[in-house]
Amino acid sequence: MRHEVKIGLLTIVAIAVAFWGYKFIQGSNILSSSSFYYAVYDNVDGLTIGTPVTISGVTVGSVNDIQLDQVERKVKVSFDIKKGINIPQGTDAYISTISLLGEKAVALEYEKPCFGDGDCAAEGSELNGYTKGIIDSFTGGGGKDDASPIDGFKDQLSTTLDSLEYKLFSPESDNPIARSSNDLAVTMENLKKSTARLQRIMDQNAGEINTTFDNLASLTNTLATKQETIAGLIDNAENFTGDLSKLELEKTMTEVNQTIANLKNTLTQADKAMGGVNTIMNKVNAGEGTLGKLLTDDKMYDRLNSTVFKVDTFLGNFQDKPYRYIPFKSRKRVLKHDRKDAELAEEQNTGGR
Repeated sequence: MRHEVKIGLLTIVAIAVAFWGYKFIQGSNILSSSSFYYAVYDNVDGLTIGTPVTISGVTVGSVNDIQLDQVERKVKVSFDIKKGINIPQGTDAYISTISLLGEKAVALEYEKPCFGDGDCAAEGSELNGYTKGIIDSFTGGGGKDDASPIDGFKDQLSTTLDSLEYKLFSPESDNPIARSSNDLAVTMENLKKSTARLQRIMDQNAGEINTTFDNLASLTNTLATKQETIAGLIDNAENFTGDLSKLELEKTMTEVNQTIANLKNTLTQADKAMGGVNTIMNKVNAGEGTLGKLLTDDKMYDRLNSTVFKVDTFLGNFQDKPYRYIPFKSRKRVLKHDRKDAELAEEQNTGGR
């Protein structure tokens, strides 16, 4: 193959690739088959060839031609739709804004899908063309001639407010703000009831409360009139505290120490006395002295016991026959009284028989 032929073929391929790339950038793929539809609009401001055509946000085609009818002042816009995408009859083609920068798209909307059983729009047929404003585009409102441009905004706003109200104020919501709002409402209701009860108590005890405040006012006045006296008491307390701080603590401690020394001396003397007592008790236990002999000598005990018995006998006889001793008698008279007593005792014994 000659060199010139190669260059020619390469040029043709480059032109074909460039043409395909241009069409692809415009949104039309000449290597794939597609269906053709169109719609007529009053205004296509911002719409360009290659603008995407979408169904529910999915791109299914693109705008491939825009023609102006200067007589009718209408604009015919042609669409290339991918093969396999069924377009139902009566489909609406909305030109809408899809970004804040003014980017456009053609959104196809319909009520029921079709499955190619005669209910789909024929290729090359006209679709219903409408234009959505910016508000309708972002709020999902309608774009037909008989629809208000803010109806969709109202519906969307109403739905948003309902959802927000449920989230923030519904008792069934698990949102922290809703729980806090409900708790606040319960707290306010309880506070309202408590305030009502407090008001009833205040009304029922108004007299006692007024009397209490009167007494408090009287007490305050009394304290005000006795202010100088109270100040004097406070000064006296301060003086007394000062006198206490000026006591001669060293002298007091000296006296305490002297008292402790005297107590110690007394305890020493008591200890010595107890030592003497112990000595005496040791001697007594050893049988020394009268008390020791009395405790340790049996003969001394017997003699003391005999003496006690005799004294006891004497006292008994003295108690029974005091005439023998008082006034003091001679021996003969005593014997005489003894004989009389013996005779009297014998007569008593005889009479008893």
